[in-house]
Amino acid sequence: MSESNVLIYLVRRDLRVSDNPILHHLATTEGHGFTHLLPVCVVTPNQYEVSGFINDGTSSPFPEARSIVGGFWRCGPHRAKFVAESIWDLKNSFESLGSGLIIRVGQFSDTLKSLVGGLKAEGLNVGATWMVSQEGYDEKLEEDSVSACCASENIEFKSWVDEKYFIDE
Repeated sequence: MSESNVLIYLVRRDLRVSDNPILHHLATTEGHGFTHLLPVCVVTPNQYEVSGFINDGTSSPFPEARSIVGGFWRCGPHRAKFVAESIWDLKNSFESLGSGLIIRVGQFSDTLKSLVGGLKAEGLNVGATWMVSQEGYDEKLEEDSVSACCASENIEFKSWVDEKYFIDE
């Protein structure tokens, strides 16, 4: 068996296959060195109310998705429905390309630790974790926690700039 080199792609709010900077790079760059791509969509409980993912009769291990300052819900029902439909559409897009999409509820770093542990237990090498950078306080904390997790596992971490946003303008 040849040596594996898995790239974990942590999907955030970049719920699209077309014009995706990470997927575009992988499709157009020869010799990137990865043998497998593992796309993972993480639904974070600090942004979305995740009680719908919890088994009936079981309490959620996460606090409600309310802002710290005002106590208002961070995501209303219409946006939650739109995001859920977008995630399923992304899953279908990956499947039409012969891939798949792992969907998890929790924090990015916890999800990453679990995935890396499982892949290593199967004898697979995880070479890198990539995600698209986003502006915002919570988003930067997520990136920092993923970067720290990658450093502790000796995995390359890269945060990609999504060129559809013009932050400096």
